[in-house]
Amino acid sequence: MQRFKTGVLALTVSVGLAGVSSGCLSTRKFTRNEVKASSDALKSDYTAKIDATNAQVKETQDSVNQVNTRVSAVDQRVTTVDQKVAATDTKVTELDTKTTNNINGVRTDLTGQVNTVKTAGETTNRNLTTLDQKFTNRNNYQMSSQKSVLFKFDSDKLTDAGKTGLDEIAQSVSTNPDAFVLLEGHTDNTGDKTYNVRLGERRIEAVKRYLAVDKGVPVYKIEEISFGSEKPVAPNDSKEGREQNRSVTLTVLSPNATAANR
Repeated sequence: MQRFKTGVLALTVSVGLAGVSSGCLSTRKFTRNEVKASSDALKSDYTAKIDATNAQVKETQDSVNQVNTRVSAVDQRVTTVDQKVAATDTKVTELDTKTTNNINGVRTDLTGQVNTVKTAGETTNRNLTTLDQKFTNRNNYQMSSQKSVLFKFDSDKLTDAGKTGLDEIAQSVSTNPDAFVLLEGHTDNTGDKTYNVRLGERRIEAVKRYLAVDKGVPVYKIEEISFGSEKPVAPNDSKEGREQNRSVTLTVLSPNATAANR
């Protein structure tokens, strides 16, 4: 009897334990399923959030790329403007340089012209001073020789005969370092008086050029004056007289010996 109770008890305990064990297994499976479901839900939620974040990031990156593209375009425009400004600055610099060079060139030319005029003025003053001195001392000079060079009607061209006479005058002046020659231009009374004065000047210039250039007579030893038709060397009432008036009279003057010894 005792053994039966013990067996019943053992069976009862065994069945109870089996029931407990079966209950625990069911609970564990249920719990595992719940955890898995929660995990899957969380995973799905996070995946959705990540996808949304990635979409936002992509949209932001696209916006950034668009901004970068616009910035690059603006940079290119700015670069183009800078290049144009640099080119303009270069042209302005070149223009400034040319303007400065032109101004300097004009200033140099004007300075040269002023100096030339100044030198010519000084030379003229010296010549006038020399002429004044010679005129003041005209009584201290005496005529050593005289020649007349004839010209054709209304002409200032030297003839061969005229050059021969000039050769003699040049020799006379060259052998006397203190002598000088006075050229007097003449014309006949045909035509206008002003024109005749200029014609006399042209004839003097032809004689002066021949003496100075061809014969080497120093220019400072040559004095000149054109009378034109005034103070004729011969009457104009004849052909021969008019021919004599178409001339340049050359007078070589030398210091008076008496005056030189004073």
